[in-house]
Amino acid sequence: AKVLTSIIMIILSTNDIGNGGVKSIADALKGNTSLTSLNLSTNEIGNGGAKSLADALKVNTTLASLNLKENQIGNEGATFLANALKVNTSLASLNLRYTQISDEGAKSLADALEANTSLTELSVPANVHSGIIGKIKARILSTRRTQKRKFLEALKSDEKAPLNRSRLMFVGQGKAGKSATVRSLLGKGFNPDWDSTIGADISERMTSSATSKWRNPDDLKGDFTSRFAARLMVAHSNTRNRPNAKATAQVGKTKEKTNLVLPSHINKMLNEEAINDSTKTTNATVSNDPESARIRNVQHNESSSGRIRPSLKNTSVQVKQEPNDEIVREFEEKLFLDAKRDVNSLTLSLWDFGGQQVFYAMHHIFLTQSGVYILLFDMRELLEPTKREEASKYLLFWLRSVKLHAPKASLILTGTFLADVGERENLRTVDIILRELIKATFSQIVPNIDESFIYFPIDNKEGLGIDKLRGIVEESARNDDGVFENVSIRWMAFLDKIYSERDKVSYLTLSRDIRDIGLEVGISNSIEQEAALALFHERGLLIHLTSTLVLKNIVVIKPQWLIVVLSKVICDGNLHIDKDQFKHVGLEEDLKATFEKGLASRDFLEYVWKGECELEQVDFFLDLMERTMLLSRWNFSENELYLIPSLLTDHSFVEKENFKGPRCVIDFSNSFLPNGVFQRLLCLCVAHCVRHRDKNSETHRELVVEPSLYRNYAAIEFEPGFMTHLLEDEEAQCITIFVKNDDFAGKCLMIVQAMLRKVNHDVMGSGLKWDICLEDAVTKEFLTLSDAEDEKLSPWFSCENKHIVAENIDLVSFLEML
Repeated sequence: AKVLTSIIMIILSTNDIGNGGVKSIADALKGNTSLTSLNLSTNEIGNGGAKSLADALKVNTTLASLNLKENQIGNEGATFLANALKVNTSLASLNLRYTQISDEGAKSLADALEANTSLTELSVPANVHSGIIGKIKARILSTRRTQKRKFLEALKSDEKAPLNRSRLMFVGQGKAGKSATVRSLLGKGFNPDWDSTIGADISERMTSSATSKWRNPDDLKGDFTSRFAARLMVAHSNTRNRPNAKATAQVGKTKEKTNLVLPSHINKMLNEEAINDSTKTTNATVSNDPESARIRNVQHNESSSGRIRPSLKNTSVQVKQEPNDEIVREFEEKLFLDAKRDVNSLTLSLWDFGGQQVFYAMHHIFLTQSGVYILLFDMRELLEPTKREEASKYLLFWLRSVKLHAPKASLILTGTFLADVGERENLRTVDIILRELIKATFSQIVPNIDESFIYFPIDNKEGLGIDKLRGIVEESARNDDGVFENVSIRWMAFLDKIYSERDKVSYLTLSRDIRDIGLEVGISNSIEQEAALALFHERGLLIHLTSTLVLKNIVVIKPQWLIVVLSKVICDGNLHIDKDQFKHVGLEEDLKATFEKGLASRDFLEYVWKGECELEQVDFFLDLMERTMLLSRWNFSENELYLIPSLLTDHSFVEKENFKGPRCVIDFSNSFLPNGVFQRLLCLCVAHCVRHRDKNSETHRELVVEPSLYRNYAAIEFEPGFMTHLLEDEEAQCITIFVKNDDFAGKCLMIVQAMLRKVNHDVMGSGLKWDICLEDAVTKEFLTLSDAEDEKLSPWFSCENKHIVAENIDLVSFLEML
């Protein structure tokens, strides 16, 4: 039982456990931190067993419900339990019906309730004197009122506590087993026919301890405010018992009165409490239920499970309950039982990123600075000499990508297909290969200390290594100080109100919707609103991009919806598209142009997005993709077309010797040239050409020619007569620019530098680093940018180059400055 740390409820009724058996259970309870409900009814448990359980209750801080109905417990056992109740702070429900307890034992229990602050439900045998029952009843009602008062005080105080939420990002090459690993971690079976992830899949789980299984969190249903306040109450109590608990240590450090505008259902609670406080009465009676003297008021509630709880309503004042009224739900017993269970819990937002290369450019939008990254790879490919180079390339790409976006986040290397690799010697070989690949440049990698590896081998089909991986993932999440950053109840009310809009819309505007919501919950300061949104974004609750004012004004409150819509376009046409359906609707040629030339028609986009968004939202997505440099308008055709560079195909052979003009080499070899940077550079180049073409068309001047575009190469006429060739070399980690006309060299250099700064700031988190070398047109030698500028190297510095602002500027304004 000691190792069953994931179990939260155990029912062992009618098993003849006896005193000896219950002692073993009690011993396990002393160290258990997950169990919240234990049913031991009808098990021949006597006073000795009650003593064992009482000893456990003195140290256990998580058990909330204990059912000892129909056992042989007498007054001595009741006294043992009463002494435990004097120090226990977690037990909320204790059932002692049909036991051998009489007035003497019941009186011990009643006296213990003077010191107990958690018990809100107690059942005793029917033969107990009504005066003792009345005393117990009064204490139970007092405890419930006290809990409710503290709950409402927590809501009104704007006290702060950790959000206890982290984000897990699963990345790696396609077919490496990312989705299978996520399923394994979630406790789902292996499915060999599971489809590969398209774009990214988001799921949520909650865990209560570093070795527990992950379960579905109730927070998915919203109601963050009430749960947060209930957790605050429990955390205060538990801090006295567990002063070193990291998640509770910070609770209560910041407590201040606030003008928090609470949601309407909580205001109803406040009004109800005010009415009850002003009309207290003592004319409650005790039921003569022949089965037991239940501790309850005349006005009582019966749950679906059949338990009767003391009502908080006064018999002389009735508060009308509307159907589905949230008041009852806010303060029902389950809210506090959950809070007792979850005070040290951690909610995990799991992001399973598709491994196909076509998605990489899109992924940069969603990778965050904080969280835990799990990089998966197929160990078989590292061990196979013919596949090792390709597998190493993908590994290095993701290692560098994680370091670029999240240099301080924990990174867990995970090798799949352990059962196929087999021998220990093969595992050591994989470790040697990884160490040679990584060297000493990725200090954020979490080591596998037990096996002296820098990675964790697993097998999803056989379930090997999954529990260990689950434990190290959660441990890494808990080691992130940001997870325990204090937030206020006001922020939870803010989040609740934002989430309440998800039934109606998929995104909100910062300038109107978010500002109004902030005012409604008492957050009038725009800086605080944006700080809350930044935290919610990092933790995977919503998507808020802030690189430009236009993007900043959009708050996507359904992250999966955004990913699904983008992935309808940015995907692998051979794997993820049913080509037959496009034949039936007359879009076969549009489909071909999209995935062969990267040019999507408006009709095609409206069709693939049908069902995921309304027709009026198409322009929203076109604008969003354009501002994140995933798409550019294309005006080189009579049809309404859009360039999507991620869908361009590679140019198999580029004859560089045919390119004339001086060269500019943008060298990323000292850092990293991520997939998607060159494609976004092409997107900006085309956008610049399109704007120039629009202006010249209006004045009937010469127009630029249609660009020739590939995934790794482009021939673009920035302005009439000024042809430029751009070539990406992944192996050399550089971009080479050939400027055909010397007169345009200086301006081309200025434009490309500004575009790279734009990509770096808006998408790459300003993590890109590069060096620029310029070719001397006469000697053919290369000079560094600074040396070339000092020497006024021709043709690059024949005239003064102005600096173009690229950071914190809208795309339209940026293009106008070019």
